Amino acid sequence: MIKINNQIAGCAIVTPMPENNRLTVTNDAEIKKQLNELIDQNDYLSIIIDMSNIEIIDSTGLGTLISIYNHSRNKNCKLKFYNLSQAVNNVITMTRINQILDIYNSLDDAIASL
Repeated sequence: MIKINNQIAGCAIVTPMPENNRLTVTNDAEIKKQLNELIDQNDYLSIIIDMSNIEIIDSTGLGTLISIYNHSRNKNCKLKFYNLSQAVNNVITMTRINQILDIYNSLDDAIASL
């Protein structure tokens, strides 16, 4: 359910591919598992997540993002997010999770922040 798009000098650029473009209670466990496994490999100093395939997110999905972020911090792996849909961005902003997660408008901005 995640696709590795590219690898650049210790950085993986990945896209979650959830069913129905939703990160919700029905599919968050598999995405969380796969991203945590990628972080655990210790092959990457950074992971940039392209959120373009996620159009809807619920509270469980938000919890998944925070859990993945915390796991990456514990493993000394930088985690960046970019390309959020307007609906996902609204939910993340409304819940103030944007103050925790590193969110960027473009891949170039996310790479520049490394």
